Amino acid sequence: MKHLYCFLIFLLGIHAGLQSQNLLNKPEHIAWDAVHEKYLVTNYGNGKIISIDQEGNQEAIIEGISSCLGIHIVDTSIFITHSNKIEIYGLSHHQKVGTITLNVSNWLDGMANDNNGYLYAVENAGKIHRVNLSTLEDTIIVAGGLPDHPQDIVFDEAENRLLLASWETNSYIVSISLENFEVTDLIETNSGQYDGIVMDTLRNIYVTSWLNGGRVYKWVYPWDTDPEVFSQGHAGPAGLAINNEDNCLAVPNFNSNSMDILTLFPVGIQEVKKNFIEIKNNEIVITSSAKTIARITSIQGKELCTLDVTPGQNCFRISDLPNIPKNQFVILSFYSEQSIISEKIYIHLVN
Repeated sequence: MKHLYCFLIFLLGIHAGLQSQNLLNKPEHIAWDAVHEKYLVTNYGNGKIISIDQEGNQEAIIEGISSCLGIHIVDTSIFITHSNKIEIYGLSHHQKVGTITLNVSNWLDGMANDNNGYLYAVENAGKIHRVNLSTLEDTIIVAGGLPDHPQDIVFDEAENRLLLASWETNSYIVSISLENFEVTDLIETNSGQYDGIVMDTLRNIYVTSWLNGGRVYKWVYPWDTDPEVFSQGHAGPAGLAINNEDNCLAVPNFNSNSMDILTLFPVGIQEVKKNFIEIKNNEIVITSSAKTIARITSIQGKELCTLDVTPGQNCFRISDLPNIPKNQFVILSFYSEQSIISEKIYIHLVN
């Protein structure tokens, strides 16, 4: 019987702007607009909000928000933090519909919303604000007890709480109960300079870190083991976003004016044994126990090249592979008469 295993991998990330003029200028935070199937990115460098479709086409849809940081979508509204304000714009018409001025000591950053009509915003001075979306009234629900320089939050619906990532070295991922606003050290870490946090549908957590060359860490639920390095080599990875429709993670690179799109857990791919496939510098390294054929195809199903895999370790130089498009998703499929145990790898290749 022929067995087929597919893996989505990333070539060079999808660096937004390579399909068109690059409008990113110190991109700080991303939100996924599921209605229009676009990524919305805050440009800290010039106060613009950039819309990026899935072909990489960019458009400045909002301007004039100096030092904009966080961006979050609730229903038909876009919320954008800068300084002590949250600006509100329409999701479809991109016109300003309001401003919320909060009582802050320095500046606001990441946001999240719950299921009860509240928006939450992080204040870098160590506070959490709650905004009633009906009245736009601001309440400080946490005034201390957080790690230094909190950056971003995500709503954990299952436990009705917020999870917070902070810049402080070796800082905990902390939880904030929305029942009594109690702060709890949830996950111990050994890195730091965390800038963004999101959660997927399986409750796995992804956190960006500026340390160790720029990484995205993944804590697999129930978060009781050390994190895996989900991706690395990012240039100042900031406030990331999840696109659940396409199982993608969008990572802004603050220092290189680019955005990487990483695949999460492609539908239909089996859980697999580790170390069958490795990405080393400019090579795909496949270690196999049997002779097999690997085919690389485009997302549309066009075959790009085939790889003859023999028992043992096989090294394929990415830059030498024919017909491989840069900045595109590809599918790596294994065909064998025997069951092949393989590994899912979510990483971008640099060639």
